[in-house]
Amino acid sequence: MLFYLLWIPALLVAAAALIFAHTGWWTLLILLGAFLGFNLIYLLFVWIICMMVPMDREYKDISPFYHSQVLIFIDYALAILGVRWKITGKEKLPEGEFLLVCNHRSLVDPLMTMAALKDRSMAFVSKPENIYKLFLGRAAYRCGFLGIDRENARNALVTINAAAENMKNHLCSYGIYPEGTRTRTGDLQEFHAGSFKAAQKAKVPVVVSAITGSEQVFKGHFPFRKTDVELKILDVIDAETVKATKTKELADFSRSKILEVTGH
Repeated sequence: MLFYLLWIPALLVAAAALIFAHTGWWTLLILLGAFLGFNLIYLLFVWIICMMVPMDREYKDISPFYHSQVLIFIDYALAILGVRWKITGKEKLPEGEFLLVCNHRSLVDPLMTMAALKDRSMAFVSKPENIYKLFLGRAAYRCGFLGIDRENARNALVTINAAAENMKNHLCSYGIYPEGTRTRTGDLQEFHAGSFKAAQKAKVPVVVSAITGSEQVFKGHFPFRKTDVELKILDVIDAETVKATKTKELADFSRSKILEVTGH
């Protein structure tokens, strides 16, 4: 929505230029320049508020201000990228917190998922560089996002425990990609069973989902053509079943469900 609202002041500037200059092609250039200028101003605003987030402390709450700004930026980014998204099976979502597991094909995946589930408080467990190196990661960190070090089992467990604690305290639900990283071939990789420990520790359901189409976003489609991306809620494993089932079995079941949709 913000992406389109940025056209309004640009159009006003162009209209004024048309009235005073009476030259159409100059108006077009002014319109384009004004639009780019307002975009740069918005991005500067986002950068400034992100830089104001201290990264040397832990937060036990989610900032309503930063949460709203992250959602606005996501809508902006998806519009810029030409992503036309939809979600199916949303009625299957349980009440309260849950752990959402999904396949991972693109950088767009968490953005699209948060846009589709913006009425639920969602955060993601992600690679540390996504939290500490990307400037928007600071705002995400203030919204409950957690970086997980998959190269160090002890550090990874600390992150899993933190996610479980946040879900247990009704802070937010979490999304996690059990493959550990984006697939480079399009084939679904093996799942890390440890990803499901957060749901067991928090005693919350596991929501199995699949995303399709997101791998096409950066293949030369934008900004001239829309890309259809769909998030499908496939199944919900209730909290009691999650608690009583081994993480390896949860991983295998979830992966098989996703394979039924993706095919590979």
